[in-house]
Amino acid sequence: MKRWILLLPLLPLLAGCLQDAASYSLGERDQAITLMRNKTWFWKDTVDVEVIIARMPDCNGGGSIKEVEQASAMTLYRAPDEYPEPLFLLKTSAGVYAVSAQSCRMQKFPEAPADLGQKLGAFKEVDGKFRFVEAGA
Repeated sequence: MKRWILLLPLLPLLAGCLQDAASYSLGERDQAITLMRNKTWFWKDTVDVEVIIARMPDCNGGGSIKEVEQASAMTLYRAPDEYPEPLFLLKTSAGVYAVSAQSCRMQKFPEAPADLGQKLGAFKEVDGKFRFVEAGA
């Protein structure tokens, strides 16, 4: 029991840690793009983001984005039809990423495309909670 008392001074160091998630539904059941934010160290102002693409039962994939500014919104767009498959574009402080529920992959653009397409909304903190807020809401 006394060992636990020795750990009490360390609790404030963990107070800044964070793990939360928000989803954008692709319109059908079991189909979504989910962003999970992870912050390991309280002194950092960035988070690592796991992008999870689900179109069950055929697709369950995604990727990681490192060092995204915690306070910044991550904007989601429906890409223009010029791409060979339907894409969503995710704009973060770390760059722009192509997200495909068809091929179940995510890839960073070397440079942001000139036309991101139709803005669907943004993943951001609202009243202290991470959520997806639709454009125009």
